[in-house]
Amino acid sequence: MAETSPVPAGPPRDKRFDGYLKGAGLILAINCAVLPFAMYYDILDARPNPPTSGIEVRDPLNRTNQKVVRETHNKQAAAQSKAGENLDLTTTATTSELTSDRLAGIEEASKQPFPGKAVFLVREVVGGLVMIEDESGYWFVEKGSPLPDGSTLVAIERGNDPGSWSIKTSDGNVINRTN
Repeated sequence: MAETSPVPAGPPRDKRFDGYLKGAGLILAINCAVLPFAMYYDILDARPNPPTSGIEVRDPLNRTNQKVVRETHNKQAAAQSKAGENLDLTTTATTSELTSDRLAGIEEASKQPFPGKAVFLVREVVGGLVMIEDESGYWFVEKGSPLPDGSTLVAIERGNDPGSWSIKTSDGNVINRTN
């Protein structure tokens, strides 16, 4: 059996670098812990001191210290009076000789029926919210919310069958859930 010789241990390790890393980490940790407090106190110092006159509530419309930026010296009043001097006060109008044709068109247009009420469907009820669908998309409404037909949601009721719901509107309509 061959005898093994021990591996020579190299030069001793310098532990100063480890100490520097530990010190830097400790300083960084202290800075991170103190920074929020320093920022808080900095904000407190940046707040303006209340006025010494004893007024605690400042009125935004208080214009006692307002300075004039531009003086007009009545130039606007003079310009308005000059514009009014050239005004023609003669009444003018245009009339159409086709008045009877226009009135007939208006009467014909007034016979057009109004559009029907908006139609919407109840799709789902979850936790007091009702998902409805109309031609513009899906909407979530709750009790008291306006509906697409102009009424408001008055009540949400569970039906006898499992998963069946109905809602009552302020117009007295009852709309059942459709699948």
